[in-house]
Amino acid sequence: MKFWKRRSKKHRLATTLTHSLILTIGVLAIIVLLQNFQVNRQVVEQEVARSKQQTSSLIQEIFNFRLKSVEIQQDSYSRSQSMVDALRADSGGDIDRFFDGVDQIDPDISPDFRFIAKHGKIFWNNENHRFYGIDDSELNQISQDLITGNHWYIAQAPSSMGTRYLLIRRTSMIALDNGEVVGDFYVGIVLNNNFSLMKGLLDGSNVDELALAVGSEIIASSMRGNTYQIEWLKQYSPSLNSEEFMISKIDVEIDGVATFLSVYTIQNNSHIALLMRGHYLWLGGAAVIILLIAIYSRYWLGRRVSDELRNLMLYTEQSTETHHVEPFKGSTIAEFNKIGQSFQRSFKRLREQEKQFADLFNFSLSPIVLWDTKGNLLRMNPAAERCFRCNENGTDLYPIMQDSLLPQVRMSAQGVSLTGVNMAIGAKTYRWNFSPIVLDNITRNIIAQGQDVTSFVEAERQSQTAREEAEELARARADFLAKMSHELRTPLNGIIGMSQLLRGHLVAEQDIEHVDVLINSGEHLLAVLNDILDFSKIEQGKFHIQHAEFRVKELVTTVEKIYRPLCIEKGVQLIVNSNIEDDQTVFSDKVRLNQILFNLASNATKFTHQGHVSIDIELQPRQLNYALKIVVEDTGIGIDRKRIQHIFDPFVQADMSTAREYGGSGLGLAIVYSLVELFDGSIEVDSEVGIGTRFVVNLMVDKVIESNLALNQQQMITPETMFDRTVEVLLVEDNQTNAFIAKAFCHKYGMKVTWVPDGHNAIEQLRVNRHFDLILMDNQLPNLGGIETTQLIRDELKLSIPIYACTADGMQDTKQSFIAAGADYVIVKPLKELTLNRAFQHYRQHFFALDGRGNKTSFE
Repeated sequence: MKFWKRRSKKHRLATTLTHSLILTIGVLAIIVLLQNFQVNRQVVEQEVARSKQQTSSLIQEIFNFRLKSVEIQQDSYSRSQSMVDALRADSGGDIDRFFDGVDQIDPDISPDFRFIAKHGKIFWNNENHRFYGIDDSELNQISQDLITGNHWYIAQAPSSMGTRYLLIRRTSMIALDNGEVVGDFYVGIVLNNNFSLMKGLLDGSNVDELALAVGSEIIASSMRGNTYQIEWLKQYSPSLNSEEFMISKIDVEIDGVATFLSVYTIQNNSHIALLMRGHYLWLGGAAVIILLIAIYSRYWLGRRVSDELRNLMLYTEQSTETHHVEPFKGSTIAEFNKIGQSFQRSFKRLREQEKQFADLFNFSLSPIVLWDTKGNLLRMNPAAERCFRCNENGTDLYPIMQDSLLPQVRMSAQGVSLTGVNMAIGAKTYRWNFSPIVLDNITRNIIAQGQDVTSFVEAERQSQTAREEAEELARARADFLAKMSHELRTPLNGIIGMSQLLRGHLVAEQDIEHVDVLINSGEHLLAVLNDILDFSKIEQGKFHIQHAEFRVKELVTTVEKIYRPLCIEKGVQLIVNSNIEDDQTVFSDKVRLNQILFNLASNATKFTHQGHVSIDIELQPRQLNYALKIVVEDTGIGIDRKRIQHIFDPFVQADMSTAREYGGSGLGLAIVYSLVELFDGSIEVDSEVGIGTRFVVNLMVDKVIESNLALNQQQMITPETMFDRTVEVLLVEDNQTNAFIAKAFCHKYGMKVTWVPDGHNAIEQLRVNRHFDLILMDNQLPNLGGIETTQLIRDELKLSIPIYACTADGMQDTKQSFIAAGADYVIVKPLKELTLNRAFQHYRQHFFALDGRGNKTSFE
């Protein structure tokens, strides 16, 4: 009973701290020593493993080197003309004299024995095999076994001195004058007691002794006597140990093929054993030192530290029980003195935080409510009292607030923190945060803090309304641009089309020049319209890079053909430099690259009146792609440096005088900048007024390893030779001018055109005549649009007649909608002779055909 009372008595803090401190020091010291031992052991093991690996590699390399030396010597002798002549003359004496001479020159790499077979029989041997107890019948057997290949083979041969293990290699003796195989030359190395081989391996490696074994039999060794046997070798571990020797086994490979030959390496392990014993002694010494430190520490702590700890505990108890924090009296131990001062500062901060929390709770302008875990309200701050107990209207909102917040309070009582919970109470909206107050891992209370966000919610609602209005405005702008594109392209189709037709009938040079001005003006207006549409698509994020395979040289030739006449007309020198080869093919967007290059070249040509315009196009190969660098430099009017940072903004030019003098929409460089960004490239500009401007574009294009690009690009075919029979065309076009132009173009190709003004008439016409060869379908038609008409032709009439859409809307969505409805090709207005020619080439290649009787094929 007394023993139980003594065991149940609580220990003093000093005793517990002493025991913990000594235990901690002891454990840490042992861990450090063990870790040090383990680290040293790993280092030594790694060094031993590295040494063993090096030894294995050296032995294998030396073994291979010796075999390779004999192999090279054998191949050299097998092609010796004197050897071949002696074999042809059946002169064994000449062969003896030949090898007597070469063995005296380099005896170290000579094999143990040689023999030559001719017509399947032994013709000559150097008699050395008898020295090893191998008779002639064994040589005959070897020559019969080795009839193919020139690799090394391991063979067993019985002899009067026991089984001999041999390395044999055969090579054919070939006459260099006529390529005749006159015999087979064999060399052999006897592995048993091959002291030369053992000495070479021992000298080239870093081991003390080594042995060559076949299976469990040692056949050669650098050691004296028969002390070292396989059983003795196997009892030593190849890893780090405290034994006398460290023995490793290396399996020998010949020509990269594993064999049953093994090399045992023997190294003296005494220095490693000494190191391990030293570590054991250190561990024992450390344990003794730790024990002595523990005894002394226990005595010192028990006499000195115990009193200081008692005073420190007394101070902490007094400070926690009273509301007033007394100054710490200090301690003779510096660490305990710092602990006491830290306690004093902590107690002061705790009292200050308690006061700050009370002030925050009482004077906060936001309502704060304290709940228990059952959902009962414990306390509200004055701000919450003003908001819910007696608000501005004199209404008590406390019940509404309590019912509204109760579900969140119960959820937070489970330990969940809730933030940003909007709750409408009365006429106002509050955003609440709920935080559980956890003590001893148990949720005691829940504090809820609210914020009046009525104005924020209203602003967010207005922002959402504004966003929806902006999106609707963007959609309306896109629809407006699509319609304006059609309305502008329709008269442009008439202007450009009629001009091209009229030009073909004019003879007077002055009239042709006037019509050319008209065509160029229409092309210029079309270019401005395309810039506006392209920029609109860029803003809407509908502008995409469409990759296709093309030759990069076409960029150079195209820009030179277009701008050289313009530069010659202005008296400006055009310099085009390129390192691009004719057959270099890439996978990228040719149209957009042309757009970048043409915009930069057009600006340089437009603003340069004297000097030169230089265009450098450089293609640098990378591993999987090319780095394309375009440099356009001119000696034109230049740009003020203050304006350079704005030139890539839309509808911006250098100044107002430039816009008045040179014209332009101010979208060219903005489109170039956006295109370069789509290519993940970069563009730089450097300019000086009166000196000139330099643009540098860097971007990446994909490399094409095996090009499938046709050798001949599609060229324009003369209309008279396009078709060998009349093609019946149904033209669906609401605009008479456009219809007139399209009919005029089609008549040049010998086509028979039937014109209808809208989709309904087209459907009725197809119900009556289902044998049209081609349908040219406009987009924006009255009553029934072109896309809808195409859909009805495919789905309702079930006709497979080729439908070529003709749209003045250049938007990509319109093209995709036509293709999805069943159109086979899309032509963008205004109609041009080259564009229409390529469309008809597409039709001829994919749809135009004759049946066996020469009649046209039906597309029903």
